[in-house]
Amino acid sequence: MSRLTTDRSNLSRQPVDSILEAKLRPPQTRSAWVMRGRLLQELEHASQRAVTLIAAPAGYGKTTVVAQWLASDLRPTIVAWISLDIADNDPVRLWTNIATALMRAGCDVARDIAGFVAAGSNDMLTVVLPRIVDGLAALPSDITVLIDDFDIVRAAECNEQIDFFVKHLPPNAHVVLITRSDPTLRLGRLRAAGQLSEIRADDLAFNTREASALLVSDGVQLSSEAVSELMQRTEGWPAGLYLAALSLTGRADPSEFVHTFSGNNRFIGDYLTEEVLSRQPEQVRNFILDMSIVDRFSVPLADYVTEARHSASILRNLKHTNLFLVPLDSEERWFRFHHLFGAVAYSTLETERPDRAAMLHGRAAEWLSENGYIEDAVEHALAAGNFRHAANLVNANWLRYFDAGLGTTVQRWLRALEASAADHSTAYVVTAAWMAALSGNQEEMDRWLAQLNNASDHVRLPDGTKSVESVVALIRGLFGFDGPLNTLAFARRAAELETNGNLAWFAVANTALGHASYVIGDLDTAVGVLPKAATSEAAPALLRILALATLALAQAELGHDDRSRRSAEEAMEVVETRSLHALPQVSLAFTALGQSQAASGELVQAMATLEHGLNLRRKIPGLSPWPTIHHLLIMGRVAALAGDLPLARRLLDEVSPLIRQYPEGMAAMIARVEAARKTLREAQTISRPEEPLTAREIDVLRQLAGPLSLGQIASELYLSQNTVKTHTMALYRKLGARSRSAAVKIGRQRLLI
Repeated sequence: MSRLTTDRSNLSRQPVDSILEAKLRPPQTRSAWVMRGRLLQELEHASQRAVTLIAAPAGYGKTTVVAQWLASDLRPTIVAWISLDIADNDPVRLWTNIATALMRAGCDVARDIAGFVAAGSNDMLTVVLPRIVDGLAALPSDITVLIDDFDIVRAAECNEQIDFFVKHLPPNAHVVLITRSDPTLRLGRLRAAGQLSEIRADDLAFNTREASALLVSDGVQLSSEAVSELMQRTEGWPAGLYLAALSLTGRADPSEFVHTFSGNNRFIGDYLTEEVLSRQPEQVRNFILDMSIVDRFSVPLADYVTEARHSASILRNLKHTNLFLVPLDSEERWFRFHHLFGAVAYSTLETERPDRAAMLHGRAAEWLSENGYIEDAVEHALAAGNFRHAANLVNANWLRYFDAGLGTTVQRWLRALEASAADHSTAYVVTAAWMAALSGNQEEMDRWLAQLNNASDHVRLPDGTKSVESVVALIRGLFGFDGPLNTLAFARRAAELETNGNLAWFAVANTALGHASYVIGDLDTAVGVLPKAATSEAAPALLRILALATLALAQAELGHDDRSRRSAEEAMEVVETRSLHALPQVSLAFTALGQSQAASGELVQAMATLEHGLNLRRKIPGLSPWPTIHHLLIMGRVAALAGDLPLARRLLDEVSPLIRQYPEGMAAMIARVEAARKTLREAQTISRPEEPLTAREIDVLRQLAGPLSLGQIASELYLSQNTVKTHTMALYRKLGARSRSAAVKIGRQRLLI
């Protein structure tokens, strides 16, 4: 397991990408498939509406028909395809995959799709989805977005987001949902608006002509009466007819065999699949049963799970016999069984050899984890009942998943472990403590840390942390809920324990120590240790941002404005590169940049930057209090410099109770509060009511009363845009206004315009 590191750069190199590639490709058509011409025409006609719903139970050939459509002359011009799986119940995972599919189709969504979606995970409906919709609208021609296995996604928030997406589709976009059951979307609204086309089981069922063509293609000759009887028994169910064709192949009297069918449609699948399985050689049958435990498999995985070396030859045979084997990529390295066939095979395995099923799940978990397929590995470890292995996998990988914006996936793993395990392992508790802290749940964090205080483990954890003591010190030292002095003590202990510069925890410890040192006013220590974290290649993006932003604050206080600006801009570069603008945890980068902009006299820009940072921080109130405190102090001082005295007072009044909750170690913070209040007092002394405006300021005020933007006003007055911004801030200050409309209103009251 040593290969499973917490280095965030490894996430993009994980082999899981090959599975994503398979999810982004429509299934390949096969020459043996019966062409469904009537349905292709219906699909082409349906594309005139916003949404096409293809809903039918398993075995009705939903995906097959769509694949034929995409391979026909009637195919849409631009296609984005995504097949969903259980992991897509995570909104970040779902929209990352959909956005990736759209990007492959030529839709400009974001440079770093994963970072963009992760950053907007708290505002999916207002940040991520509007950006995706705008990208669709900007395409030069129509696009069809096809989402297969949509029934797998059951998370309420995912369905709510899909509903929003469908509701706001631009005219050039068409969505096809392929599902076994009706989704929990507002289908009635779409029907009433004439925006929904529906293809259901009755439409997908084979007619007599299609059934006959299927039988003939498999070499089965039946009389018209026998075909009619088979149609009656299967009710045109494609999978049932396909299974029947396999069962009838090679029989001396196939018509007589048709007469032996009994039972209704619900049981035909089980009956015929058992018939197919029973006719396979023992080695092939055992292979099918064994591999039914996984959703997808390759030759190396199959060899490892079955403890044999004949998987490649069996797969070649299954491919040639067309036995419900579906290639998932053009190179045919990954396969799956037809869902219905695989489900019945797995049911047979559990019935005949339940102990072997658990063993196979365990072996699958081993291979998948060793080869980097972590999400699948966790699911199989849970299915095997090996909760400790699952907890270790989660702990070994939670940091890089969180850093990639997949925190909800980690939370899903934790919920599964909580439901499965009677007693929680140390690895589970450690992961739960980190996720509680990062989610702003201090009460839950304290509960998990209390359990760790009683743990006797003194060995390195799967995530690379040196010990349980180190975990407690890292969390307490980084989030700072225990006050400056205790936080500093924990941070120092974490730095003593985590000395391996190749691990992420070295960066975490030094970030914690640098920040705690800044809080108590030990600026020399802060600027000494924070660069270690900021330059660490193993540091997660959020830690690099926090280290650089804190370094910028410390450098500014030492009077090194140029260095502070560089550090702040480096922090923002990470935010930009990873598209993290909407993530609350990066607010300190905006704090640092806003302070640097104000120091350069860019007060308008500084206030805009700081306002964005404050809005971010307020999204999750339970996060560490310190970035909020730093932001309120700096924004309050800058607001005073910008002349927005009411806002400055409100911000500084808000910070006071946050400061008072910590009685010790607050001398430096209190001095910072007093410095900000001094700036406010000086601004109040300088600011005079009804201070006269200059002639140029009155010119700008007149223009503000109209519809022009600041840039247009600059052109109108033959001034630079920065000059207009300066005049605007000055007249705001003199008039005591906070907005354009307020300035115009006051100007009219004073008869200035």
